Formats: sequence, C-alpha cells, structure tokens
Amino acid sequence: MAKNFSKSNLIDAVANKTGFAKTSVQEMVEAMIAEIIIQAANGSTVNVTGLGRFRQQTRKAREGRNPATGATVQIPESQYLAFKPTKPTKA
Repeated sequence: MAKNFSKSNLIDAVANKTGFAKTSVQEMVEAMIAEIIIQAANGSTVNVTGLGRFRQQTRKAREGRNPATGATVQIPESQYLAFKPTKPTKA
C-alpha cells in the first residue's frame, strides 16, 4: 500500500537535503506551485525537466445523470490542470 507524501513532507525532505531553513523551502515550493498554476491558466505549457509537463486542458460539456433521481443533467465545459510525467518518472 502506498503512503501519502504531503507538501509538508516534501518541504521537510528538501530542507534536510539542502540545509535551507524550512520556511525558505516552504516559500520556494509555494512560489513554484503558484507560478505553474498562473502560467498554465494563461495558456502556457510548463515543462519541468525530469518531472513532467503541466498544462490547462478543457473537459467538454456532456450529459450526466443525477444519481439520486436519475434525471438527466447538462454538465458544462470545465478547465483542469493536466500533468503528463516524463519517461523517467513513469512507474
């Protein structure tokens, strides 16, 4: 069974490996995440060499069903952040 590795675990691990203070590492990680989200939302593809590619994609509008009533509902088009790993990171 896989264990969860949270953002705080990542910050702790990077701080231990680099010797930087946890607060500095936390600021860097949060800035990196925020910049990926901003750039992808603006239509850019964000390539992180050795990790993968982030980009915003569109999920088409579709018809769904309300599980409680069985009634048909229209699900509108939506945007999501997609991640495609590079070959070395694929399991």
